[in-house]
Amino acid sequence: FEKQYMARLNARQKEAVFAVDGPVLLLATPGSGKATVLVTRLGYMILCRGIDPKSILTMTYTVAATKDMKSRFSAFFGEAAAEGLAFRTINSVSKSVIDTFGRSHAGRTPFDLVTDEGELNRLVREICQAVNEGYPEDSEIREVRRLITYIKNMMLTEEEIENLESEIDHLPEIVQRYRDILRQRHLMDFDDQLAYAYTILQKYPAVLSTFQERFPYICVDEAQDTSRIQHAIIKLLASKSENLFMVGDEDQSIYGF
Repeated sequence: FEKQYMARLNARQKEAVFAVDGPVLLLATPGSGKATVLVTRLGYMILCRGIDPKSILTMTYTVAATKDMKSRFSAFFGEAAAEGLAFRTINSVSKSVIDTFGRSHAGRTPFDLVTDEGELNRLVREICQAVNEGYPEDSEIREVRRLITYIKNMMLTEEEIENLESEIDHLPEIVQRYRDILRQRHLMDFDDQLAYAYTILQKYPAVLSTFQERFPYICVDEAQDTSRIQHAIIKLLASKSENLFMVGDEDQSIYGF
């Protein structure tokens, strides 16, 4: 395996490929071959360690990135091996958690996910108009949406929201109304999807156990782009086996500014 697939890897990269058991963090700069190491490591786990590909969950930041990762793996090791692997986004995993909870708890219907950005923008505009008694510009709507995403992803408390620096007037009230209206309409946005999945994993051990048993090996690409709520979900999923492999570059974090 090393001769066929690892000839171009340096000593540190090879060390990362062979590090299968326990928690591993791989930090590297852009273009240094992080994805190649992750893909090669997956092949090593399956072909050399005999690990069932269905027991490995590989998460990355976007749908496009998951497709790229699967394509890379297929090019290296063949499509048959790739079919058994789960390449998912954190939101996709969160959806699975919510769906599993819905099936196991009759009468607890999951909220409907709003995928239409225009619908959410219109809701924010209506709230801003009501709270600030004026017609907000598009730039203000975009900023409110950005702040809502930041607040939810960073799991900010009410006090932290109050102290958040912003040019948006009455931001805490706008955020609270946005949350209340979605809840009243039995709706959730993509950020809520993460929050609800995390709450379910925390409060319902049977659901958490289902995913821990299914995926005792977890790999995370572009780990610097995972937010606090995403890290919290990953921590819960990996807490039993502790077989967590994270790849990233902290200097590129989108939540660092």
